[in-house]
Amino acid sequence: MKKIIIGLFLLLGFHQVNGQVIVGPDSSEVPEEIFEEEEEGEEESNEYDSIVYSASDHYWDFIRPRDFRFDTTFAPARSFYMGWDTITINPYKVDLKAMADTIKLVLSDYDDCSFHPPAIGDVTSNFGFRRWGRRQKFHFGTDIRMEVGDPVYAAFEGVVRIAKRSADYGYVVLIRHNNGLETLYAHFSQLLCYPGQPVKGGNIIGLAGSTGRSTGPHLHFEVRFQGEKIDPAALIHFPSGSLLADTFLVDKGCFKHLYEVQSAKLKAQKAKKLPKYVKAKKGDTLVKIAKRYGVSAKKLSKLNGIKTTSKLKTGRNIRMR
Repeated sequence: MKKIIIGLFLLLGFHQVNGQVIVGPDSSEVPEEIFEEEEEGEEESNEYDSIVYSASDHYWDFIRPRDFRFDTTFAPARSFYMGWDTITINPYKVDLKAMADTIKLVLSDYDDCSFHPPAIGDVTSNFGFRRWGRRQKFHFGTDIRMEVGDPVYAAFEGVVRIAKRSADYGYVVLIRHNNGLETLYAHFSQLLCYPGQPVKGGNIIGLAGSTGRSTGPHLHFEVRFQGEKIDPAALIHFPSGSLLADTFLVDKGCFKHLYEVQSAKLKAQKAKKLPKYVKAKKGDTLVKIAKRYGVSAKKLSKLNGIKTTSKLKTGRNIRMR
């Protein structure tokens, strides 16, 4: 009789590990992944690992029924968003750098926009350029130091749009909120929510971890509008865990960093096309070579240990990058 019961659980797609129920997604319901720029690796994995939900009494409501289907007519912020995609993090592909309008969003009121800080901890990395190995890369969120297993909270009321595993974000959750924003939470050790689940500000949506491209346990938190990232510190005062204001104005100024990112990418592409070494011609100086290739003479001077105005011996190898 015991073997028959175990067999039935396997047929239903459930098994337990250390008291947790693991739900394996139905592969027939998982469409092909659409790649999208991510936090650091600039790509999204098409792997769709089993999602772990807690089976404790406190979190029992987070387990998704196998026959659950979210009615997209109840998707929040329908005036700002046309579709409801549970796979692609940014399916909108809207360019907001030159948006003409200013949109006022209500972040907190007495009805359905209560706020809760996404995590309790010190900020370890802010929104903006930072060193990643030997390169400067743009960090599109705020990192908060946490311990594995610490709770992570929904920032506002809304509906979970994505809860899955990604190559770079690890276990990741994205919530679309009633106020028009979307927030993203990355590197969970365990998910405690599912796509289509309504949440309120302060509901626990997962446990902190270090999955994906991560150097240690922390929460990577993003704020988005129509797919484009906004500096979370423009809305939230992280030291106190409170909103800066009850409303927020979205305009083109929120996305001026995208010009910096675009410029940095163009420079990186240009640098890749440079030869590693060139041979000096008769009468060459570093200044002449720099002008010829559109690079900095000071940089060439540092790379080669030569003054910018020094005449170079014909045929000498000059390092360019």
